[in-house]
Order: sequence, then C-alpha cells, then structure tokens
Amino acid sequence: MSKNMRRDERSQAKNSLSPPIFQTATFTFNNSDDLEAFHSGEKDAFFYSRYGNPTNEAAERRLARLEGADASLFYASGMAAVSSVFLSLLAPKARIVIPQECYRHTRDIAEGLLNRYGVCVDVLAEYSVESLETLPDEPVRVLFAEIPSNPTLRIPDIEKMAEWARQRKARFIVDSTIATPVLFRPLEHGADLAIQSATKYIGGHNDVVAGAVSGSLNIIDALREQQALLGSILGPQDAFLVERGLKTLELRVQRISATALKLAEYLASHPKVSRVHYPGLESHPDHERAVQYMSAFGGLVSFELGGDSLKADELVNALQIPVFAPGFGGTESQVEHHVKMAYADIGIEGAENRGISAGLIRYSVGLEDFEVLRDDLSEGLEKL
Repeated sequence: MSKNMRRDERSQAKNSLSPPIFQTATFTFNNSDDLEAFHSGEKDAFFYSRYGNPTNEAAERRLARLEGADASLFYASGMAAVSSVFLSLLAPKARIVIPQECYRHTRDIAEGLLNRYGVCVDVLAEYSVESLETLPDEPVRVLFAEIPSNPTLRIPDIEKMAEWARQRKARFIVDSTIATPVLFRPLEHGADLAIQSATKYIGGHNDVVAGAVSGSLNIIDALREQQALLGSILGPQDAFLVERGLKTLELRVQRISATALKLAEYLASHPKVSRVHYPGLESHPDHERAVQYMSAFGGLVSFELGGDSLKADELVNALQIPVFAPGFGGTESQVEHHVKMAYADIGIEGAENRGISAGLIRYSVGLEDFEVLRDDLSEGLEKL
C-alpha cells in the first residue's frame, strides 16, 4: 500500500487542506428517513463521536497508509490501545506470552489486571524463539513483542515469532512505538496487529496523549465496536494533532535516527561509559537483525556507567540540553535515569529483578544538532 496521498484523498470539508476539527459530541439528521437510511447502510454519515468522528477518521486513514494496514484505530492513550487489544482477544484460562523486557505498564496490566480475571500469563526471560519453545505445550491466545524493546532496544526475530504464533493459532501483537512505521512495519512481517503509543514519535511534539492499533479490517472493526462500548476514544482536538504529527513523521525520525547513531558511536568510544544499548552499533547483540529489519535504528540510546546508580544521577543532573522528563519521541531531547523515573514505585531492587540495570540512562534524541548534544554529554561526563 502506498504511503503517499493523492490529491483526491486530501479533500476535506469545504476544501480545507488540513482536516477540520469536528468538535462535536453528536451529529444531526434531517428527518426520520435520513436516520433510517443511515442505520440501513444506504447513507454514509456520522452518528455520535464515541462511534466515530471525521477528524479521527482522517488521522486513521493516514496511519493505515503508513503501516500498510487495511485500517487503523486511535485510542485515548497507548495503554488504552494495549489494554483494549488484550481485553478483546483474551478470556479466563486463555494464555498470553510477553517478554520480560517491555514497557513496564504493558507487563503490569498483564500480571496485575489480566491475572485477576483468570488469564494465564507467561513471561519470557529471553527475547528469543528458543525461549518460546521452552513453554508448556498448551494453547496460546496472544503472543506479544516489542521492536525495539524498552529500554535496551533488543530486536526479536519477528518473522520466526510470527511463524511460531501461526502454528499455535495465536494472535501475534507487536508494539513498534520506538521504531514507528517509518523504520519497521510489523504487519509486513507476519504480525496480526501493530500497536503504537502515538504520544511518542507519531505525535512528536509532547503535546498529545494517544494510542493506535493497525491491522486487518475485520479485527479493527471488532475493536472499533468494543471501543464504542468501553469509551476509550481519542478526542478530535488530539486526533488533529496526531494527524499533523504524521505529516512530518518520516522527516523527524530519519533526522533523529541519524543523530542517535552518531551519539551512540560517541558514547561507545568514551572511557567512562561501560555499555551502550543501540541496535545500530555492531556491539549490540541484535545488530545483524536490526540491519535486516530496519531502515535506520531509531532515536533512543540507552547506556550505562558501570552500573553505578549515583553516577547516573550525577550525569542526568549535569546535562543542560535534554529535558529531564519521562517519555521519549519529541522534538526536544529527553534524558532519564531509567529505574528512578520509570520504576520509582518498586525501587532499584524491583527494577533489577525485572532485568533493568540500576545505572541505565535512557536518552531520547531530539532535533538538536549532533555536535550540541555531544558537547553537552562530554561536559557532563567530565564532571563524573
């Protein structure tokens, strides 16, 4: 499917170039015959914004084109997208398989919420097909993966995992938020659904919270029907911001990825940095697979200072260019001491039990020049 939009596909109400914001809860009908034509399918129209809105539809069309999907559906957040997919596909005694290393709240919802409703959760210690083969020989309903994973940016063998899922008649769900559809399109490699936290690179400006799911029309239609019941919709103002972000997504991601690779190479050569996690480096355990799957390697760089938590604090406090904040994927560079930013509630020991190094720093590269970011890191590292 082409990701380029033709002139007739850009047409909006009143010939507006950008999709108008339909800030309305409900849509009107002329009379009872008009309403009946809508319900019978003779008339294509909108009914109530919980069931659909023209602004959202414009954003969903654009994302579906980028993902190579039949259809996409936006949600009120990335977690709303993840939880809605899980609730749609799982049931008591059904089994879901997730990796140990993934966005922590994805794992939290599996182990903390789905377990309560009788869903069986298997957590893979290793991100490999070999680990899948060690699972009990029991039916699996959902296999979940991230590419790259958060925060050490592992690249699983998506095609082999997809084959494993097909053989067991499981749905294969891939969160490719860090890659974005610019760098990797999961549906082309066997995934049933691709999930995005559109808050990150898709929105791209740290001014919107949103999530998205893309896939075949029959699955998205079922999710849309469920969404109307659960109410986890994206508001039209936010849909407008997401659609705007999609227009520049490729330009931003390519620029950010180029800078991130240079920054990772610089960090890997620095004597005070003990380890750099970036799939564009030959030292990364999944570098060859990253080259096979991805056109570039994304804007996140994770690195360690000998596993020293105190030094990690010192460095993030010393840096002057990146903002010290949770999240990633915006135009501004962001930095965080990961265990303290993302795992404060369970502490360093709890994070380490989940495989996260106590001193890991996650750096989200923005649109600043490489030299500016490098010099800032150099000055910060010199102070340690």
